[in-house]
Amino acid sequence: MAARSLNGSLFLRAGVRQDRTVLLESRGTYPLQVLRPHVQPQGQGLSLVILLLSAGLLDGDCLSLEVVVEPGARLALRTQAATQVHTGKSQQHLRATVAEDAWLSYVPNAVVPHVGADYHAVTTVSLEAGARALVADALSPGRVQFGEHFAYDQVRHDLDVHSAGTLVARERAVIRPDPALRCAQWGTFSHVASVYLLGPGAPPRLPPPDRLNAGSTELARGGWLVRALADRATALDDLLAELSLKWWAAHP
Repeated sequence: MAARSLNGSLFLRAGVRQDRTVLLESRGTYPLQVLRPHVQPQGQGLSLVILLLSAGLLDGDCLSLEVVVEPGARLALRTQAATQVHTGKSQQHLRATVAEDAWLSYVPNAVVPHVGADYHAVTTVSLEAGARALVADALSPGRVQFGEHFAYDQVRHDLDVHSAGTLVARERAVIRPDPALRCAQWGTFSHVASVYLLGPGAPPRLPPPDRLNAGSTELARGGWLVRALADRATALDDLLAELSLKWWAAHP
């Protein structure tokens, strides 16, 4: 008997109560769950860890995450571990609404596509006046320890960001590994990460290169895009952590 597809969902709503960001609503279905909230360092907001209770995304699975950040609230989301994407087609959707003067940071662990994986991630962010968002993603070459180095079929990422009703960022990325084009696609690197920094704020300051290649581009309608290539996952983890720390410390 064929395995049943999962269509798990998670809804989160954060707001300000008594001058503090609190989790006002959390509703989820298997396999998505959220851990107990923690206050960000120096009281800069609320931090949540999202759990994927299954062994990863299987053929036919579709997970959805909806996040609402009310005016003035500060919410940081991260995942507990890398997302394992198994053989077959699977999807993951993130829809975020960030109200006036609110902040949202979304920094998940890397996606690890297995042999034959066809993965599609869709991210939609709506920002109101004065809102800020940091949205990151990272991609590994696969389960290298099992010989699955760039053995997946494809990884797609669609991103749309609107600010006060105006489109400020759009991406349509399709990655199909091709041994004949590997050098042109990746050079000597194997891991890639993207970070969108949206809303008011100074340009990102990138750390000195250390086994990674990173650069930033200013977006035409405000914000910045950082792309980074590395030959190990920990280098990207360190970069994302540093960018996130600097972003939270900024006071535009």
